[in-house]
Amino acid sequence: MKIVIIDLDALKRERTSQLDLDFLLNLDTINYYGDEILLPNPFSVKGKLYIMNDKVFLTCDVDTVMEVKCSRCIKPFTYQFNTKVNGELISEELYNEEEDIDIGDIILYHNNTIDLVEVIKDNIFTNIPIKTLCSKTCKGICSKCGKDLNLEECRCSSNKEEEMTIDPRLAKLKELL
Repeated sequence: MKIVIIDLDALKRERTSQLDLDFLLNLDTINYYGDEILLPNPFSVKGKLYIMNDKVFLTCDVDTVMEVKCSRCIKPFTYQFNTKVNGELISEELYNEEEDIDIGDIILYHNNTIDLVEVIKDNIFTNIPIKTLCSKTCKGICSKCGKDLNLEECRCSSNKEEEMTIDPRLAKLKELL
């Protein structure tokens, strides 16, 4: 894995208004709350660090494909992942949470250096969708028999009419609808 550590003091001393970023971040897997997400391709990171009014900002796009499981049918599929990392870089020593009045996204750094890999990994982790679907029309699996409803109907689904039988004590309520 490529380690990208940037000395922010050196960036400010050079009087460069921006530093372009373009690198690949290789991760094999991500452990996402017990699920292992496979990453067949590296993350493409493109963006810039720039200085404006003596403040340092980061903006970059992160793209890759992930091998994830569908939340409905549990089959693996390829998911196109894209996210943006944006924020103002603030020293941990100078940051005061009580004074933080909606200044937007902040990225904390320590000892005038920032490890971009850690910042990007944190952002990736927080932007992975909780539910991933192989398609919008995925029917999932039957909760009773476990058959994949995308491939075939199951007998459980034909018994839905029996499940819809109304309790006679509540039949009067149906008349109100």
